[in-house]
Amino acid sequence: PELTLATGMTYHCFNSHIWSTGQDAVAAIKKELLLLLPGINVFLDVDNLDDIGALEEYIRRSQTILFFLSRGYFHSQNCLREIRSSLEMDKPL
Repeated sequence: PELTLATGMTYHCFNSHIWSTGQDAVAAIKKELLLLLPGINVFLDVDNLDDIGALEEYIRRSQTILFFLSRGYFHSQNCLREIRSSLEMDKPL
């Protein structure tokens, strides 16, 4: 399929996860998405995060949000920021 990005978007998908229990799984998800959907631009912190203080901006520039819920996710302040921002911006989840 042809993938398009709305004006002002940088990423087709933002992968939200907790580093301690979700990092390997979301890396595998990103790898599969890249194989199945050539041209997709997926945000993953280890590849794209330059400033932890700019999480809301990364969410703003992402067309959809994927929450990978693993142990400890809802105890992470950064994960909660990502949830809150996604809901406030009415992002497709």
